[in-house]
Order: sequence, then structure tokens, then C-alpha cells
Amino acid sequence: MQPTARTLIDRIADALDETVLPSLSQDKWSASTVRSAVTLLRHLAKRVELEAAIIAADTADAHTVLTGLLPRIRPGEDAELKAKIAAILADPAPPSFDTPALDAQNTRYQAVFEQLLRDQYDGGWTNEQAQPVRGAIRAYLKRRLARERDMYMPEFSGPPF
Repeated sequence: MQPTARTLIDRIADALDETVLPSLSQDKWSASTVRSAVTLLRHLAKRVELEAAIIAADTADAHTVLTGLLPRIRPGEDAELKAKIAAILADPAPPSFDTPALDAQNTRYQAVFEQLLRDQYDGGWTNEQAQPVRGAIRAYLKRRLARERDMYMPEFSGPPF
């Protein structure tokens, strides 16, 4: 479909940046608001193109991590958590073009990671039991940040608006 969503968003950002912003030289507050809007539009233009693939890759990574962690969950004591993880791992992946469904599935994975960490602290896991799990989650989160980097850079790396 032409123009693409990215092209439309880029054109809106360009119009604000090239037409509206110069006329606001005496109004610092309004100029800052427009610069903020342009930055967010530039981010959105990238996000429209990258988001589904990033979420799908992140969910696949989370699936692999949870599959590896499932045997490390203490038998008996954390049966409810283990059952929840097994159920999430059994969920089929949504179609690659369905960003809302991909995001909903990814959100369920993130909630399990949070619960897993919370249960370690609240459930009396020993350091020996918890350390490998925390290490796997920490490594996953670093990969997640690296995957999302292209959506945020360089738009959010400069001075504030």
C-alpha cells in the first residue's frame, strides 16, 4: 500500500519540523511540544515497521528461556507456577502480522518472568536454586534491550526537547 504507514508518519513529522517549528521561535514552550511530537513520530515511524518482528523474536526467546527454566522450578512447592509456565509454553504463536496478539502473548511471558522472580524472593528459594534462574532472566533481558534498541535510537539519544 502506498504511501506506507512509515512514509505517512515521516511526512507528518517533516511538516511539523520544517513548517510549524520555525514559526515558533518566540514561543519556547510550543516549540518544545512540537519537537517532542516530532521525536515521538519518528519513533512511531520505526516502530510501525519493526514492532511485530521484535515482539515475535522476543517471545520466541522468552519461550526458549522458560522452556529451559521449567525443570529448575522446585517440584511440589511451586506447582502452580510450574503449571502456569507449562500452559503458556503450550500456547500457539499468533500470526506474525497480528501485532496486538503478539503483544498480548509477550505480555503473558513477561508476567511469568515477574512472578518467577517474585516467588524466588517470597517463596524461600535458596541462593543456589535462584541464581541460575536469575542469571537466565538477566541474560534474556539484555537480549531484549538489544532487540529494541533500533526502535529508540537515535531518536531518543539526543538532548531533551
